[in-house]
Amino acid sequence: MFLHPDTPVQLVSNQSSSVLGEETIVLQYEAGMYYELNEMGGFIWSLLQANKGMTVGQIREKLLDEFEVDAVVCQQELVQFLDDLLREKLIETTAPVP
Repeated sequence: MFLHPDTPVQLVSNQSSSVLGEETIVLQYEAGMYYELNEMGGFIWSLLQANKGMTVGQIREKLLDEFEVDAVVCQQELVQFLDDLLREKLIETTAPVP
């Protein structure tokens, strides 16, 4: 799926997570899998937890505010990361709010 800046995403309900040091550990119940997220992945995860969903563009802006990263690189890596989370069924896209 191609993620646009206005694509809303949210965490799925059948997962749980915990922060251990600088890593975030996510357990996906349905598949019985766990995932380790690095500092930036954990930051994105915490944004989605706190806001109960955000658009790709909103997440990108928060990353640019928090980390020193090139805007183009940020967009590319964010979309790849979110695509990975979608594939692993850790997040889902939602209908845009009118």
